Amino acid sequence: MRFVGAIVVLLVCSASVGVMVAPGGNNGSSNEANAHPPDPSSDVIGWENGYWYNESIDVNQRDGLSDAELKAYKGRAMARVEFIRREEFTRSVNVQSLSRSEYRDLVRRRSANEYTPPQRAWENQVWEGLFVTGERADAARQQTKLYQRRVAGFYLPGEDRVYVISDGKRRIDNATLIHELAHAMQDQHVDLSSSEFESKTMDAQRAHDGLTEGEAMYVEQRYTNRCGKSWQCVPKPDVGPSGSPYSGGTLPNYNLGMQVATIQPYSDGPAYVASLFDSGGWDAVTKRYRNPPESSAAVVHPEERTGPPAPLRLGEQARNGWKLYGKRGENGSQTVGETGIYTMFWYQGRAEGNPVIDWRTFTDPDKGKFDMFNYTSAPSDGWANDRLWPYHRGKQRGYVWRTKWETKRDATEFRRAYRDLLRGRNATRVGPNTWRIGAGPFADAFRIDRHGRTVTIVNGPTVGDLNDVRPATNTRKQTRLARIR
Repeated sequence: MRFVGAIVVLLVCSASVGVMVAPGGNNGSSNEANAHPPDPSSDVIGWENGYWYNESIDVNQRDGLSDAELKAYKGRAMARVEFIRREEFTRSVNVQSLSRSEYRDLVRRRSANEYTPPQRAWENQVWEGLFVTGERADAARQQTKLYQRRVAGFYLPGEDRVYVISDGKRRIDNATLIHELAHAMQDQHVDLSSSEFESKTMDAQRAHDGLTEGEAMYVEQRYTNRCGKSWQCVPKPDVGPSGSPYSGGTLPNYNLGMQVATIQPYSDGPAYVASLFDSGGWDAVTKRYRNPPESSAAVVHPEERTGPPAPLRLGEQARNGWKLYGKRGENGSQTVGETGIYTMFWYQGRAEGNPVIDWRTFTDPDKGKFDMFNYTSAPSDGWANDRLWPYHRGKQRGYVWRTKWETKRDATEFRRAYRDLLRGRNATRVGPNTWRIGAGPFADAFRIDRHGRTVTIVNGPTVGDLNDVRPATNTRKQTRLARIR
């Protein structure tokens, strides 16, 4: 899900833990600050556009930034990114503020171009498969709304241009500026628009974002840790701490399940990059760009040696008019990954009162000071691969979701948790491995088959449709057992 095209964004995560909460600037005295240190004879790390990383500047954003203030603000911020990252900018970067209304209009236009009717229908079924949006919902519209409301800034690869969303008065959050400048530096050195970072599935995109967003968040956090201590930082007026929507209470006015799935790279990415840094410094981080992670599981579990996802195929067998949506995603399928599966179970507890997992542990990070949220649970751990194939027959919808697990025990835990999810949706068992939800936004039939380390879920409007979407491997035996029962 990257409907904003080649844009690298910073999503507001509404965190309320540790250093992840950017203080919005601090006007305290700097132990290192100098009023006007002399310029170097040549460009060096920590000096950019006439400003040193530890230079004090006179900038007040109360009435918006003047051109001179923006020049000083940007120059010192670039120098600080250089100082933290130990890397040089090779070109200057343009920084521009954009009002929220202007940004919303930009996202709306891009979304309208991206989502054709077939793409919208395909996207709907993926999120329906995760029990995040119901059958009649418009998942594409909900994603658009999420980005319109929760993005703080973005960078355009190849254009050396950073946009920070503001209140219309050209007031720029200091941590957001650092984050987006870190993306600009990445782009100048590794080319974020290259084919290495093209992803056909949402899980592959989260994996790549775990590296790119993880590094930008890691740089941002190391910056915020210095604000008010060793560095003077430009404050942004009228910025208070954001509340956390994850612990309970009224749901926010955007889709919280989509938010949780989307911010995983921002949460686990910094810890992933920190583990690389601890193993070999910035050289180890730079080297990883030549071989970026291939799954969100690799970012969720940086302490483990996570190889590429296990091969997983379907073998087309649909009949009686059921067909795929062409080649969207990976040959018609989407991979939601360990993050998507965790989100599915988490969202049932938070939004539906169906605690398949202990969803409240989400706000208890488990990977040290650079981790924001906890994306681990028994039924999502042990993921080896998954592919979800949406099908349609006229206006009817169905899907086949095949998952692969590291062990048979992992597969059994996932199957058990999925059945608990269905029970929480008032599903009734209507045959061997077959369930039906009779009413509501997820009213459908479901078949759950486990063979060794593989669990396959088939969905269709009725029980009779299941064998058309995906014929059972032992239909005759299952029919006989159903009659006996």
